[in-house]
Amino acid sequence: MAYADILSNMHSAISSKKAIINGKIERLVKAKNDIMDEQSMCLHEIRKIKDPELGKSWTGERSDQFQEARHNAYQAMYDVIHDDYDDYQWKIEAMITKLNAEDTLLSIAGNIAHEADQLLTKGEEAIEQVESKIADLKRRLF
Repeated sequence: MAYADILSNMHSAISSKKAIINGKIERLVKAKNDIMDEQSMCLHEIRKIKDPELGKSWTGERSDQFQEARHNAYQAMYDVIHDDYDDYQWKIEAMITKLNAEDTLLSIAGNIAHEADQLLTKGEEAIEQVESKIADLKRRLF
């Protein structure tokens, strides 16, 4: 029947789209976890920029230039670790949320298609019963 074919195609399309979305979600979750791991490593490493303490023996213009360069390096790393990494994670989380919403919509569509399958099955049974009754009537009347 044509409706059965349409519903079969719909189930197939929904299943395919859900698989694609779930694959994207898995990759995004992995990317987010990788970024979190790298951020954690960087937070540990950034402390080394300020080591060793120069102490009182380092004084003068070269000491000041070195301290300023070290401070600038620390600040640049700090900005990347705290701003850029957090921004990447936020963007990934937003995409995951969007894909989860799409997955939910596809699940709803799948449920509706399943209900349509059930109605179609009932409809086919009812149509067969009606055809049988009409055939019985025809045999008896004609």
